[in-house]
Amino acid sequence: MTEDGPHDSAEQALADAQACLDRGALDAGLAAATRVAGLATDDASRARAGWLQAQCTYRRGDYAGVLALADTLAPLLRAEGGDMLREFLRSVVFAGAEIGRFDLALPAAYELHALAEATGQPGPRSQALNAFGICFERMGDPWQGERLLREALAVAREGAPPRDLFTALNNLSAVLIGAYYLQRGSEVSAASLAALERALPLAEELVGLPGVPGDPYMCTIAEGNLGEILVHLGERDRSHALLERNHAEARRLGFVQQAQRLTCSRAEWALRHGTPDQARVLLEAMLAEAGGRPLTPMTGLRAHHALYQAHKALGDTSAALRHLETQSELLRERIVQQLRAQSEQFITRVEAEQSRREADRQRARAQSLEADARRDPLTGLGNRRAVEHQLSTLLRDAAAAGQPVTMAMLDLDRFKQINDRHGHLVGDRVLVATAQLLRECVRHGDLVARIGGEEFLAVLPDADAARAREICERIRQRIAGHDWAALAPDLTVTLSAGLASTPPYDETALATRADQALYRAKAAGRDRVETG
Repeated sequence: MTEDGPHDSAEQALADAQACLDRGALDAGLAAATRVAGLATDDASRARAGWLQAQCTYRRGDYAGVLALADTLAPLLRAEGGDMLREFLRSVVFAGAEIGRFDLALPAAYELHALAEATGQPGPRSQALNAFGICFERMGDPWQGERLLREALAVAREGAPPRDLFTALNNLSAVLIGAYYLQRGSEVSAASLAALERALPLAEELVGLPGVPGDPYMCTIAEGNLGEILVHLGERDRSHALLERNHAEARRLGFVQQAQRLTCSRAEWALRHGTPDQARVLLEAMLAEAGGRPLTPMTGLRAHHALYQAHKALGDTSAALRHLETQSELLRERIVQQLRAQSEQFITRVEAEQSRREADRQRARAQSLEADARRDPLTGLGNRRAVEHQLSTLLRDAAAAGQPVTMAMLDLDRFKQINDRHGHLVGDRVLVATAQLLRECVRHGDLVARIGGEEFLAVLPDADAARAREICERIRQRIAGHDWAALAPDLTVTLSAGLASTPPYDETALATRADQALYRAKAAGRDRVETG
């Protein structure tokens, strides 16, 4: 073997690993890069091998694995500098933001920003703005995230490399898709559809970028985004073709997180087109394949929301409630994580240097976000998170005092028909008016919340079944007798209610009994109160 033999061998192995990464053979690329990292005798080869490890690991969706490389790999890449360091820092930002490790994501974003400022070039500057935009969006501020990502896209259009333009377009469209889910309740709203309509041209441009068709990773992301948008905009055939093709490709190449996201989109397609059992099968198979490993926060929320809808459509109330509870718990965890990240990480070194007033503003924002997280933005009532925050304490105190509690599930009758006949704007006004009537009918200390599109919950402490029925009958009569024609000609609104009273002082049991009573009220002709 010549003197240059080992070096040439390492170079060839690195080239092979790069070729695997380029064609989407991630397992082979990761194995080759790992071998080189263990055998390399110089820092430059170790840095290159580690970078390839990180890229393969990231594309496989192993975000924790990317972060595990940071301590050893970052110093090697800092010594090398250049594109590899910026690309790795960007991977750390996106991986950390995706799984809530903002303690690692934000320092990487600031380092990326400092490097970008030093170059003055559009590519690095766009990368840095993207990093901050993703952090803001994942930390619970998608509007600020969208602003930063639009700025990143504008900078990328000034002459950044094609991959940076791809990143800017992809991240902005992904954040807008996320805003759709954030603003969507049980009924799609005009605001949520507007987010998708803003995302659509970005996704179309993304698919058409030069180089995307030849890169399997970029292609599955770009076409997956477009397919997901088209599902919710009602383009049946085109969305189906995109989702089926790219799901098969993502699974073949081992793009685990992307395959899971595409599975959720396929399930949502099935729900939209009247095959809830197909949606259930797809998602249950995905969860079984995950084997208890956690999904990304958004994928988990989408999966359990779709399973709730599927089981509800199939008439399996118990399973629907179980997935709704899981979705609520995941959402609660995500909000707590976001608020913690905001309170701990938004007070950055830059902000601290600016002024104490800026720090005070951030603390006030965190408190406002916490309050908003428990309030339904349309009606001003509490939401599911408010119920979760208060109900267990309310029941525990009532049990200790030996006082009765009644839970009432309240549902507007044939609300979809109101939306279909009079439009969603009138439907929203009906919800707002209903919320005000509920406030006028309940007592001080009662807990009232909007828990779904047209679904409300009232928890009535110190009210036995008879007293609670009086209250709910009063609500029912006020709804039926309200001057709804002032909102739209010929508009009438009625409400059905299902009640369940303690004992036992168990929120799941109460909710199940109240829900069953509500179903009986609906089945018996609606506009009535039933007791469970």
